[in-house]
Amino acid sequence: MKTRMPELRARYGITQDDLAKRVGARRETILHLERGRYNPSLLLAYRIAKALDSSIDEVFIFEEGD
Repeated sequence: MKTRMPELRARYGITQDDLAKRVGARRETILHLERGRYNPSLLLAYRIAKALDSSIDEVFIFEEGD
C-alpha cells in the first residue's frame, strides 16, 4: 500500500510527531506507514485521514497484490 501522507503533512505543515499525537499513535508508526512497512488498521487510517482533512482513499493508495 502506498501513501500520500508526507505530501499531505507538508501541505498542512504537520510533522510526523504532530500527526502521531493527533491520531494517538507513535511517531515510529507514522514513519513505518510512510515507508510502506506497515498497513494501518481501519480506525488508524480513518484518524489519519481526518487529521489530514482528507478521505482514506486520498491518503492511502491500494494496489492489487498489496
